[in-house]
Order: sequence, then structure tokens, then C-alpha cells
Amino acid sequence: MVGAARNRTLDGVRGCLAVLVMIHHVFSSHGTERGNSILYFSSAAAVWVFFALSSCVLTRSWDGRYFVFLVRRFVRLWPLYTVCIGAGYALQGIEPSVLQFFWMPVTNKPPVADPPAWSLTFEAWAMLAMPLFVWVGRASFAWLMIALLATFLAGLLYPYAIFAGFFFVGAWLSRFELRWSVFEGPLPQFLGRISYPLYLSHVPVLWYLGLPSVVSIPLAFGVATILTVTVEAWSIRASRAIRPSLRRASQPALARV
Repeated sequence: MVGAARNRTLDGVRGCLAVLVMIHHVFSSHGTERGNSILYFSSAAAVWVFFALSSCVLTRSWDGRYFVFLVRRFVRLWPLYTVCIGAGYALQGIEPSVLQFFWMPVTNKPPVADPPAWSLTFEAWAMLAMPLFVWVGRASFAWLMIALLATFLAGLLYPYAIFAGFFFVGAWLSRFELRWSVFEGPLPQFLGRISYPLYLSHVPVLWYLGLPSVVSIPLAFGVATILTVTVEAWSIRASRAIRPSLRRASQPALARV
């Protein structure tokens, strides 16, 4: 599994799901959020699939370096998250919450600065349990069922624990090569490349600028594209550079043993 080739289908799925969440927020900005229960549920389900996709991809590339993994995920996720949360606060003219910049508190109550960002809180904290997700993902189907039962029981005491079930499912699905050509075309792949910036930046653009949808929707894609080639590109390069630098730093100490 380690070093598995990138699955372009999963990229395309992620991009299409980000657009689905955006469509939901376009409608909710016009006061029709609750009136369209199918769209509301589809948006929520998209987030659940995001959790599973993330766990699937990370399990496939897991190499057992837990500390390096956590540092890399922080560098990968935090810069863009911070930019979008900060923009949300600035555009609304409200005092920022320092805790929210560091994925706290752990709740599914949407942050006023950027409502979709609530899922990044769970994504970030779930990374602490990544070795467990990987172990279940590489174990038998029976262990997956046990993990899901434990997740359900934990959810009775702490409701947000139920989201861990999606990470377990995604980790277990990592053993399969999921492919569907429709998601590997140019448009889904483009959406996949901008999916993380689009997911986090579309609400500030759609809701807080006061622009009509005919302007704000293409602007949201433009902003996401710019963030992809700037903030996200930097965070990806920086996260990938961490492992070699830590390895080099450890070599002199090993040589002296």
C-alpha cells in the first residue's frame, strides 16, 4: 500500500462533492436551504464521503512515521484553513476566535467565519487516530464491523465520535482500486485540484461580499483557483519537504551511536 499510485477517480469525486456542497450554499443564501431537504442531505453526505476519501488516501500512503505524518498534515491543512477562516472574519467585521484557528472547540456547530470549516476540525483531530484507522483498514472485515460498533457506542456518549466511522470505512476501502472513468475527465480533475480551496473559500465569497449569484459563483471558482496555485501549492511543497529534512536531521545522531 505504501507509495501507491494516485487514484485520479478519487480526485474527481472529491471535486464533484465540493461543488455539491457549494450548490447547497448557493441555495441556502437565497433562503431555500431547508426547503430542499434532498440537497441539504446530499451536502451533509458529501462531507461524510470527504472523511472516507481522506482516510482511504492516507491509509494507502501510510508508512508508519506517526510524528512526521502529524506534522505534514498540519502543514498541509492549516495554511489554507487559516487564510479562509481569517477572510471570513475580516469580511464580516467580527472579532476572530483564536481557538478556531487551531480547530477548537471540537463541535459540528458551523463557525460563523466560514461554516464549512467545521468539518476540518474533525479532519484535523481524527489524524491523531490515524494508526488505528490504518490497522483496521488493513485487517479483516470483522474488525471493521467491530470498529463501527465501537464507534456507534462511543457516539451514544459523545455524539461527534460517530464521524470516526467514516474514517474506518475509508481506511478499509483503501485495499480496493476504485476507478470510474467519468471522474477522470478534464473537468472533474480540475475540480479535484481546486476542491480543498473551493470547499473552504466559497462561503465567504458567496455570502459575505453581497454580490449577485451570477457574479459570486464564477468568482468563487476564480478565488479557489488562485488559492490552489498559491497557498495550497506552498503547503503541499512544504509538507512534502518535511520527511527528508527530518531524516537528514536524524542521521548524525545515528552515526554517533
